[in-house]
Amino acid sequence: MTDNQRVHPRMEKNGIDYEKELPNSPLVPKTNIASEKAGVKPPPPGEQMNVQFPRDQVIPTRQIPRYNFPTSKRRKKHSCCRCLCCTICFLIALVAAIAIACGVLYLVFQPRIPKYSVNSIKITNFSINPDLSTKCQFAVNVMARNPNKKIGIYYLENSHLAVSYSGTELCRGAMPVFYQGHKNTTLLDVALSGTGARLTSALVSRLKKHQQKARVPLNLRAEVPVKIKLGKLKSMKIKVRVRWDMVVDRLDTKAKVISENSKVSVKL
Repeated sequence: MTDNQRVHPRMEKNGIDYEKELPNSPLVPKTNIASEKAGVKPPPPGEQMNVQFPRDQVIPTRQIPRYNFPTSKRRKKHSCCRCLCCTICFLIALVAAIAIACGVLYLVFQPRIPKYSVNSIKITNFSINPDLSTKCQFAVNVMARNPNKKIGIYYLENSHLAVSYSGTELCRGAMPVFYQGHKNTTLLDVALSGTGARLTSALVSRLKKHQQKARVPLNLRAEVPVKIKLGKLKSMKIKVRVRWDMVVDRLDTKAKVISENSKVSVKL
Protein backbone atom coordinates (compact mmCIF):
# COMPACT_ATOMS: atom_id res chain seq x y z
CA MET A 1 0.00 0.00 0.00
CA THR A 2 1.42 3.30 -1.04
CA ASP A 3 1.61 6.41 1.10
CA ASN A 4 -0.95 8.32 -1.01
CA GLN A 5 -3.66 5.78 -0.46
CA ARG A 6 -6.08 6.35 2.38
CA VAL A 7 -8.00 3.80 4.35
CA HIS A 8 -11.71 4.53 4.93
CA PRO A 9 -13.37 2.49 7.66
CA ARG A 10 -16.56 0.75 6.81
CA MET A 11 -19.62 1.16 8.98
CA GLU A 12 -20.85 -2.28 9.73
CA LYS A 13 -22.96 -3.55 12.56
CA ASN A 14 -24.39 -6.99 12.84
CA GLY A 15 -23.20 -7.69 9.31
CA ILE A 16 -25.12 -4.79 7.79
CA ASP A 17 -23.35 -2.26 5.62
CA TYR A 18 -24.75 1.14 6.50
CA GLU A 19 -23.14 2.84 3.53
CA LYS A 20 -25.48 0.95 1.27
CA GLU A 21 -28.46 1.75 3.46
CA LEU A 22 -28.07 5.55 3.27
CA PRO A 23 -31.34 7.28 2.43
CA ASN A 24 -31.84 8.26 -1.16
CA SER A 25 -34.50 10.92 -0.30
CA PRO A 26 -33.49 14.51 -0.80
CA LEU A 27 -32.57 16.63 2.19
CA VAL A 28 -34.95 19.40 1.15
CA PRO A 29 -38.69 18.70 1.59
CA LYS A 30 -40.80 18.31 -1.50
CA THR A 31 -42.87 21.27 -0.52
CA ASN A 32 -39.81 23.49 -0.80
CA ILE A 33 -38.92 22.02 -4.15
CA ALA A 34 -42.45 22.56 -5.34
CA SER A 35 -42.42 26.12 -4.14
CA GLU A 36 -39.14 26.75 -5.98
CA LYS A 37 -40.61 25.25 -9.12
CA ALA A 38 -43.72 27.36 -8.75
CA GLY A 39 -41.59 30.47 -8.66
CA VAL A 40 -42.08 31.29 -4.95
CA LYS A 41 -39.13 33.23 -3.69
CA PRO A 42 -38.17 33.73 -0.05
CA PRO A 43 -39.06 37.18 1.33
CA PRO A 44 -36.35 39.80 1.44
CA PRO A 45 -34.54 40.19 4.75
CA GLY A 46 -36.48 42.18 7.33
CA GLU A 47 -39.94 41.09 6.12
CA GLN A 48 -42.22 38.26 7.18
CA MET A 49 -43.69 35.51 5.03
CA ASN A 50 -47.19 34.28 5.72
CA VAL A 51 -47.47 30.52 5.48
CA GLN A 52 -50.83 28.78 5.69
CA PHE A 53 -51.09 25.27 7.06
CA PRO A 54 -54.04 22.92 6.99
CA ARG A 55 -56.13 22.90 10.11
CA ASP A 56 -55.44 19.24 10.82
CA GLN A 57 -51.71 19.96 10.96
CA VAL A 58 -51.97 22.99 13.28
CA ILE A 59 -51.13 22.29 16.91
CA PRO A 60 -53.46 24.33 19.10
CA THR A 61 -51.73 26.60 21.59
CA ARG A 62 -52.63 26.61 25.24
CA GLN A 63 -55.19 29.23 26.14
CA ILE A 64 -54.04 31.18 29.19
CA PRO A 65 -57.09 32.09 31.25
CA ARG A 66 -57.62 35.72 32.04
CA TYR A 67 -58.64 36.57 35.55
CA ASN A 68 -60.99 39.50 35.73
CA PHE A 69 -60.79 40.83 39.25
CA PRO A 70 -64.03 42.38 40.49
CA THR A 71 -63.95 46.15 40.39
CA SER A 72 -67.01 46.68 42.61
CA LYS A 73 -64.89 46.71 45.78
CA ARG A 74 -62.48 49.21 44.29
CA ARG A 75 -65.35 51.41 43.18
CA LYS A 76 -66.96 51.23 46.62
CA LYS A 77 -63.63 52.08 48.25
CA HIS A 78 -63.09 55.06 45.96
CA SER A 79 -66.68 56.27 46.53
CA CYS A 80 -66.30 56.00 50.33
CA CYS A 81 -63.01 57.92 50.24
CA ARG A 82 -64.62 60.57 48.04
CA CYS A 83 -67.60 60.94 50.40
CA LEU A 84 -65.27 61.18 53.41
CA CYS A 85 -63.15 63.86 51.74
CA CYS A 86 -66.27 65.83 50.77
CA THR A 87 -67.61 65.62 54.34
CA ILE A 88 -64.32 66.78 55.83
CA CYS A 89 -64.10 69.68 53.37
CA PHE A 90 -67.70 70.65 54.15
CA LEU A 91 -67.05 70.61 57.90
CA ILE A 92 -63.89 72.66 57.50
CA ALA A 93 -65.73 75.20 55.37
CA LEU A 94 -68.62 75.33 57.88
CA VAL A 95 -66.27 75.88 60.82
CA ALA A 96 -64.41 78.56 58.89
CA ALA A 97 -67.70 80.31 58.00
CA ILE A 98 -68.88 80.21 61.63
CA ALA A 99 -65.53 81.55 62.84
CA ILE A 100 -65.64 84.39 60.31
CA ALA A 101 -69.24 85.24 61.29
CA CYS A 102 -68.36 85.23 65.00
CA GLY A 103 -65.35 87.43 64.33
CA VAL A 104 -67.46 89.92 62.38
CA LEU A 105 -70.13 89.97 65.12
CA TYR A 106 -67.50 90.48 67.80
CA LEU A 107 -65.96 93.40 65.94
CA VAL A 108 -69.34 95.00 65.28
CA PHE A 109 -71.03 94.54 68.69
CA GLN A 110 -67.97 94.20 70.99
CA PRO A 111 -69.78 92.08 73.65
CA ARG A 112 -68.93 92.36 77.34
CA ILE A 113 -69.99 90.16 80.26
CA PRO A 114 -72.68 91.69 82.52
CA LYS A 115 -71.74 92.59 86.10
CA TYR A 116 -73.66 91.65 89.23
CA SER A 117 -73.28 92.69 92.85
CA VAL A 118 -75.24 92.38 96.11
CA ASN A 119 -76.29 95.76 97.45
CA SER A 120 -77.96 94.55 100.62
CA ILE A 121 -79.29 91.48 102.36
CA LYS A 122 -82.12 91.38 104.86
CA ILE A 123 -82.65 88.31 107.04
CA THR A 124 -86.23 88.38 108.25
CA ASN A 125 -86.10 84.94 109.85
CA PHE A 126 -83.33 82.56 110.81
CA SER A 127 -83.93 79.87 113.40
CA ILE A 128 -82.49 76.49 114.32
CA ASN A 129 -84.88 73.86 115.64
CA PRO A 130 -83.95 71.30 118.35
CA ASP A 131 -83.45 68.66 115.64
CA LEU A 132 -80.87 71.02 114.04
CA SER A 133 -83.15 71.81 111.09
CA THR A 134 -83.32 75.42 109.96
CA LYS A 135 -86.01 77.85 108.86
CA CYS A 136 -84.88 80.88 106.87
CA GLN A 137 -86.30 83.89 105.05
CA PHE A 138 -83.93 86.23 103.21
CA ALA A 139 -84.45 89.32 101.01
CA VAL A 140 -81.51 90.06 98.71
CA ASN A 141 -81.11 93.18 96.61
CA VAL A 142 -79.02 92.45 93.50
CA MET A 143 -77.70 95.04 91.07
CA ALA A 144 -77.41 93.87 87.45
CA ARG A 145 -75.49 96.07 85.04
CA ASN A 146 -75.36 95.68 81.26
CA PRO A 147 -72.23 97.48 79.97
CA ASN A 148 -72.88 96.76 76.27
CA LYS A 149 -73.79 99.57 73.87
CA LYS A 150 -75.42 97.41 71.17
CA ILE A 151 -76.56 94.31 73.06
CA GLY A 152 -79.75 93.75 75.07
CA ILE A 153 -80.37 90.89 77.54
CA TYR A 154 -83.59 88.92 78.03
CA TYR A 155 -83.78 87.32 81.50
CA LEU A 156 -85.95 84.22 81.19
CA GLU A 157 -87.89 81.91 83.49
CA ASN A 158 -86.56 78.94 85.52
CA SER A 159 -83.82 80.93 87.24
CA HIS A 160 -82.82 80.50 90.87
CA LEU A 161 -80.76 82.19 93.57
CA ALA A 162 -79.65 80.18 96.61
CA VAL A 163 -77.92 81.04 99.90
CA SER A 164 -75.76 78.46 101.63
CA TYR A 165 -73.51 78.23 104.69
CA SER A 166 -70.44 75.94 104.60
CA GLY A 167 -71.92 73.97 101.71
CA THR A 168 -75.39 73.55 103.24
CA GLU A 169 -78.17 75.30 101.32
CA LEU A 170 -80.37 77.37 103.63
CA CYS A 171 -82.92 78.95 101.23
CA ARG A 172 -83.56 79.77 97.60
CA GLY A 173 -85.65 81.97 95.32
CA ALA A 174 -86.21 82.95 91.67
CA MET A 175 -84.92 85.91 89.71
CA PRO A 176 -87.53 88.10 87.96
CA VAL A 177 -88.23 87.89 84.22
CA PHE A 178 -87.43 91.12 82.37
CA TYR A 179 -85.55 92.72 79.47
CA GLN A 180 -82.45 94.83 80.12
CA GLY A 181 -81.54 97.36 77.48
CA HIS A 182 -78.20 98.83 76.38
CA LYS A 183 -75.99 100.44 79.04
CA ASN A 184 -78.62 99.76 81.69
CA THR A 185 -78.42 99.13 85.45
CA THR A 186 -81.33 97.36 87.18
CA LEU A 187 -81.92 96.67 90.89
CA LEU A 188 -83.59 93.32 91.62
CA ASP A 189 -85.32 92.38 94.89
CA VAL A 190 -85.25 88.62 95.31
CA ALA A 191 -87.13 86.87 98.12
CA LEU A 192 -85.67 83.56 99.34
CA SER A 193 -87.10 81.03 101.75
CA GLY A 194 -86.23 77.55 102.93
CA THR A 195 -87.12 75.01 105.59
CA GLY A 196 -85.78 71.63 106.56
CA ALA A 197 -82.08 72.17 105.93
CA ARG A 198 -80.24 70.20 108.62
CA LEU A 199 -76.99 71.31 110.19
CA THR A 200 -74.55 69.14 112.07
CA SER A 201 -73.56 69.92 115.63
CA ALA A 202 -70.12 70.97 114.39
CA LEU A 203 -71.67 73.45 111.92
CA VAL A 204 -73.92 74.89 114.65
CA SER A 205 -70.97 75.47 116.99
CA ARG A 206 -68.97 77.03 114.13
CA LEU A 207 -71.90 79.31 113.25
CA LYS A 208 -72.13 80.54 116.85
CA LYS A 209 -68.41 81.40 116.82
CA HIS A 210 -68.83 83.37 113.57
CA GLN A 211 -71.79 85.25 115.08
CA GLN A 212 -69.74 86.14 118.13
CA LYS A 213 -67.01 87.54 115.86
CA ALA A 214 -69.62 89.39 113.74
CA ARG A 215 -68.27 87.76 110.57
CA VAL A 216 -70.61 85.13 109.15
CA PRO A 217 -69.53 83.81 105.71
CA LEU A 218 -72.34 83.11 103.23
CA ASN A 219 -72.33 81.89 99.66
CA LEU A 220 -74.86 83.03 97.05
CA ARG A 221 -75.25 81.18 93.76
CA ALA A 222 -77.42 82.30 90.87
CA GLU A 223 -78.15 80.51 87.60
CA VAL A 224 -80.14 82.54 85.09
CA PRO A 225 -81.11 81.55 81.52
CA VAL A 226 -80.84 84.53 79.18
CA LYS A 227 -81.03 85.39 75.49
CA ILE A 228 -78.87 88.00 73.81
CA LYS A 229 -80.41 90.54 71.44
CA LEU A 230 -78.09 91.62 68.63
CA GLY A 231 -79.95 94.29 66.69
CA LYS A 232 -83.06 92.45 65.49
CA LEU A 233 -81.58 89.01 66.09
CA LYS A 234 -81.91 86.84 69.21
CA SER A 235 -79.39 84.26 70.26
CA MET A 236 -80.12 80.81 71.59
CA LYS A 237 -80.61 80.27 75.31
CA ILE A 238 -77.49 80.90 77.38
CA LYS A 239 -76.97 80.18 81.08
CA VAL A 240 -75.31 82.87 83.18
CA ARG A 241 -73.89 81.63 86.47
CA VAL A 242 -72.95 84.03 89.25
CA ARG A 243 -71.29 83.24 92.56
CA TRP A 244 -70.90 85.65 95.46
CA ASP A 245 -68.64 85.00 98.44
CA MET A 246 -69.80 87.46 101.07
CA VAL A 247 -69.52 88.13 104.79
CA VAL A 248 -72.30 89.59 106.94
CA ASP A 249 -72.05 90.84 110.51
CA ARG A 250 -75.20 89.17 111.85
CA LEU A 251 -78.17 86.96 110.94
CA ASP A 252 -81.17 89.23 111.59
CA THR A 253 -83.03 92.14 110.04
CA LYS A 254 -80.13 94.50 110.78
CA ALA A 255 -77.55 92.44 108.88
CA LYS A 256 -75.03 94.31 106.79
CA VAL A 257 -72.69 93.11 104.05
CA ILE A 258 -69.07 93.53 105.19
CA SER A 259 -67.33 92.12 102.11
CA GLU A 260 -68.47 90.67 98.84
CA ASN A 261 -66.68 89.08 95.88
CA SER A 262 -68.50 87.96 92.75
CA LYS A 263 -67.56 85.69 89.86
CA VAL A 264 -69.55 85.45 86.61
CA SER A 265 -69.37 82.60 84.09
CA VAL A 266 -71.30 81.96 80.88
CA LYS A 267 -72.33 78.49 79.67
CA LEU A 268 -73.67 77.93 76.17
